[in-house]
Amino acid sequence: MPRALTRMAPILLPLIISAATVAPAHAASGVDPGPTTPRESAAEPPAETPATAGPGSLEGVEWVLMAYRSGDTLVELEDTKGPARLRFQDGRVGGSAGCNRLMGSYTLEGEAIRFAPSMASTMMACPEPLMTQEQAVHAALAEVASHRRDAGRLDLLDADGAAVLRFVVLESLSLAGPVWQLLAYNNGKQAIVSALAGIQPTLELREDGTLGGFDGCNRYMSGFTLEDGRLTIGPIATTRMACRGPQGAKEQAAAFAAALGTVTGFRIEGDELTLIDGEGTPAAHFRAESKGADPSVSDPGR
Repeated sequence: MPRALTRMAPILLPLIISAATVAPAHAASGVDPGPTTPRESAAEPPAETPATAGPGSLEGVEWVLMAYRSGDTLVELEDTKGPARLRFQDGRVGGSAGCNRLMGSYTLEGEAIRFAPSMASTMMACPEPLMTQEQAVHAALAEVASHRRDAGRLDLLDADGAAVLRFVVLESLSLAGPVWQLLAYNNGKQAIVSALAGIQPTLELREDGTLGGFDGCNRYMSGFTLEDGRLTIGPIATTRMACRGPQGAKEQAAAFAAALGTVTGFRIEGDELTLIDGEGTPAAHFRAESKGADPSVSDPGR
């Protein structure tokens, strides 16, 4: 639940894997070569007037919502690693207000910034308090007249100079180390589908060149190499427990393993990882697990 802002704590807010069959692999260095320039998968309308790039540009980073104005109060978000975020690129802005994706254009001249009068948005029904947050974010964007950027923080201000939205930079994670939780994957039928609720496979790449995780039914393990930005995963071995997941879990596990076999690259944006196949299309999309999350919720075999 959001709460009235009394103090601001510091906030931290799609891999390329080859399908080649290899001998048990080893890590080349364990060093993430860094994210490539991301491409938005959702179609966005062209910018009416390009934004001005230069020092202090808003582009090139992911901005995560930290607080929004409701009435006369700036409301702080407790879960500031959630999906409420914006990315600016070439006069366009895209992201999410918390539940639905939003997209549109913006103009930037010095400190002055304006967003398109009508931002496009998906229309999913959202539970509370996300629906209240969504409405407040859209209303706030319509009021924005200028911005103030201070180190890793961005305040969007109204005509009176008061903050209506506050964001912080989402720092990108390293490839090895985090436990990546599956959000969506290629089902082998040229479609990207969401992971089953409650049983979300995981992936963890370690500094010693091994990897493992949970596929929704069984634990799996393998090795990997990372060289010149190319990630190769060795043959995957799994345990043989009967699948205790919901209907469709077994099929999901098989499709997830097949998707891993098509990967030839990766992209990291903040706390999200996208595995990319040889044709440059997403094979699987993950988000890093939050610290303190109960792993038994997604992996009953632990």
